[in-house]
Amino acid sequence: MLARSNSWFKERELQVPANVDTDLCEQVATGLGLSAPKGKPAENVAVSPALVQILGEPGRIDGRKIGIIADAGSDLAGVSKLVKATAALGITALVIAPVGGVLKAGCRTVTVDRALGTARSIEFDAHGATAALCSSLRTSPARTIDVAEDVDKAFTANLAAALGLHRAWDRAAKVMSSAVPPAA
Repeated sequence: MLARSNSWFKERELQVPANVDTDLCEQVATGLGLSAPKGKPAENVAVSPALVQILGEPGRIDGRKIGIIADAGSDLAGVSKLVKATAALGITALVIAPVGGVLKAGCRTVTVDRALGTARSIEFDAHGATAALCSSLRTSPARTIDVAEDVDKAFTANLAAALGLHRAWDRAAKVMSSAVPPAA
C-alpha cells in the first residue's frame, strides 16, 4: 500500500468545495496554505428554500424550541403566560433555572425543564431573538423583562417575527471571525 502525505488528502478534499463554490474553496485552500483546484460547479441549480438560512421575510416557526431563563424571583405568572403564548404559536418553551425542580413564589409554581448547568444552546432556536425582542420593548438584554405586563399580542408578534428570521443576521458581522486567515 502506498503511503500518502497529509497534503495529498487535503488537496483531494478541496475538490469538493471547488465543485460547489469557487470563492469558498479559495478561502479554505488559502487557510491550508495550498492552491485551490479548478472545480466543475453545477450550472442552473435551484436553491432549496428548506436550506436557506438568510431570510428576507420571517418563515415558519412551528416546531421551534426556546428557553425562558427564570429563577425564584422571576414573575412566575409572566413565565407561565409566555409558555402558554408560545405554545399557541406551535413553539415549545422550556424553563431554564439555576437549579432543577420547581420554582415557587407565593401560590404560583413553575416546573423547571433545564438547569443552567445542563441546558445547551444547541437545543434552542431562539438565538438572536432576545435582542430583537428587547429592541421592540425598548429595553436591553441586561434588564429584566416584567413578562406578565409585557407578554401581549405585540410581544408575541415580535417574538414570532424574530424566530421566523432564524438568526439575527444584522449582528453577524460583530461576532463572525475574520475572513482573512491569520498570518503564519
